[in-house]
Amino acid sequence: MRNLCGSSRLSFLSLAVRVGLAILAAGAPAAMAEQPDSASRYMPIDEIERGMTGFGRTVVEGTRIDTFEFEVLSVMRNAMEASQDAILIRASGLNLEHSGIVAGMSGSPCYIVDDQGRERLIGAVAFGWAMSKDPICGVQPIGQMIDIAETRDPARRPRRSEPASEGGFESSPPSLGIPIERLAGDSIDQHVRDSRFSFLVDGTPSEAARPVSPTMHNVQTLQPLPIPVAVAGLDARTLNLLQPHFETAGLMLVPSGGEVPDDQKAASEEVILEPGSVLSIPLMSGDLNVDAVGTCTDVIGDKVLGFGHGIFSRGFVELPLATGTIHSVIPSVFLSFKAGASLRTVGTIFGDEQTGIFGLQGEAPPRTPLEVTVRDVRGELDYRYELTRDTRITPTLVLMGVMSSIMNRSDLPEDHTVRYSVRVDFGELGTFRTSNFTSQTGISGLFGDLFVPLSMLMRTPFGQAQVTRAVVEVDVEPQAAAATMHEARLRRNVFRPGETVSVDVQWLNEQAYPTYTRETYAIDLPQDLPDGTYELLIGSAMAHLSSLRERRPYEWYATSLEDILTIMNNVGTVQENRVYMHLKLPDVGVSIGRTPMPNLPSFRQKILADSGRGDVRPFRDAIVVEHETDFVVRGQRTFAIQVERKLAY
Repeated sequence: MRNLCGSSRLSFLSLAVRVGLAILAAGAPAAMAEQPDSASRYMPIDEIERGMTGFGRTVVEGTRIDTFEFEVLSVMRNAMEASQDAILIRASGLNLEHSGIVAGMSGSPCYIVDDQGRERLIGAVAFGWAMSKDPICGVQPIGQMIDIAETRDPARRPRRSEPASEGGFESSPPSLGIPIERLAGDSIDQHVRDSRFSFLVDGTPSEAARPVSPTMHNVQTLQPLPIPVAVAGLDARTLNLLQPHFETAGLMLVPSGGEVPDDQKAASEEVILEPGSVLSIPLMSGDLNVDAVGTCTDVIGDKVLGFGHGIFSRGFVELPLATGTIHSVIPSVFLSFKAGASLRTVGTIFGDEQTGIFGLQGEAPPRTPLEVTVRDVRGELDYRYELTRDTRITPTLVLMGVMSSIMNRSDLPEDHTVRYSVRVDFGELGTFRTSNFTSQTGISGLFGDLFVPLSMLMRTPFGQAQVTRAVVEVDVEPQAAAATMHEARLRRNVFRPGETVSVDVQWLNEQAYPTYTRETYAIDLPQDLPDGTYELLIGSAMAHLSSLRERRPYEWYATSLEDILTIMNNVGTVQENRVYMHLKLPDVGVSIGRTPMPNLPSFRQKILADSGRGDVRPFRDAIVVEHETDFVVRGQRTFAIQVERKLAY
């Protein structure tokens, strides 16, 4: 839970012993005057009054730190969150009268010169309004930022093996398990259209918390400035498609001016993090560069404060910390923004709170390689990326890399078939593998097959898996290969045990000649099948998965990360170029947890059913047959057949 510091309870915790910052008593702003080092460096909010003037530092072009002026309009108590104050200022200079406050200025340090001639930091530019006519913004008081370094010291970070607290999941006894659709959360709701994982959608609203979008849709509300995520090398169509993914993660996607010029690359070693410099988070590098851009507020030793508000506001994080450069400020009627890029990774961001971010210069966090191979009319092309590891943003970065690779030269053909294979390594946990082919649905099936397993395994009540490597291979063919079940008929409805049941299917072929074709599919009845009425299902991969979920519910509950990975891999084995036939059997078994017990006598089943245990669930078996096709199968039919051992012809 974040630490709140207001004017009535100012609390400066130690940033570094070597610079002599002592802990200031909570609730006693006057104590700051007793600490000459901190008193000369910072100005508490109680000393700030309307009409005071000062200056701020930020970068508007290249790496040069420029200065703007401001006037204090008001000190707003409890303006943002409970006990969190803000300082309202009107800025001028650096063309701000034309552009307004700029997204990417978040963290720009603001100073007031006191009566003794000391430049004292009051806080960081952090808040604003969209479509504002004047450069008026809110400043995050430095007293509400300074203790993030103490609170989010990496030595205090919880062990990764501890259950994750985010995502809105209530605690559940491990033996009961959690249904997989509940674990899927937002990934199921938003990203599985035309994917095999859409069979889990049953109308149940997601219980996962949805983060607030930073794009300032409510233009009347003072809110944190968006963090511009500069992307070089992605077309406008792809940017628009991926923007909602980044909004969900709390970021604003903007086009960038491209790679850093060679002269700036050569000089990047000389650029350091200092108050007013560009503070960048390199989310992706390689064949595509994706950088979140903001401003550094203060540097004390190897400790860095920035942004004046959160990225995801999740507390402990582990993101790369980098210097950066600004190509230009892009003025906009809605909200101007900085187009920038990362220069050199110099450390790790460990703290992410509502009032700012905190990082340490030094060792950088590990990154995840993404390898994508695309084969189409141009031949084979290989792409390589390095991705930031983060529970919220990594799945989206994987989608961005894959989409950028596939759409590098052109969109998919109007008639298309996409064959793909996916391998995602989760370190010691194991590997997710799948292969499939889709047709006439773009790459949404591939999106679902990537996004759902990634997002589910990286955010669970059982812990957080880390992606150590991802490999995707894609073949794009310029023709359709999909058919819908138009008609399906049984040749007869009554059978003896041991006979073959045949179903004649008429297919409606999409964008293919002939328009209609016919095929026959068969399933053999067991010799010992009892007399009775049976349900026969014939249909697509989606019908197959839905039937499995209905008949064998125990397979779709998870009690660990290993269970989730197993379920994902099971779904990944189901192919969409198959006709699946299910003949439901009459016997009912029970399961305890994820363990089936099909051969228990009926009295033992009743004892378990009456025991009150929440992990005892009934299930039914079926005879399942699959027939391979050369097209994607759509649709399903269900029949009732009669089995009579003494059938007379």
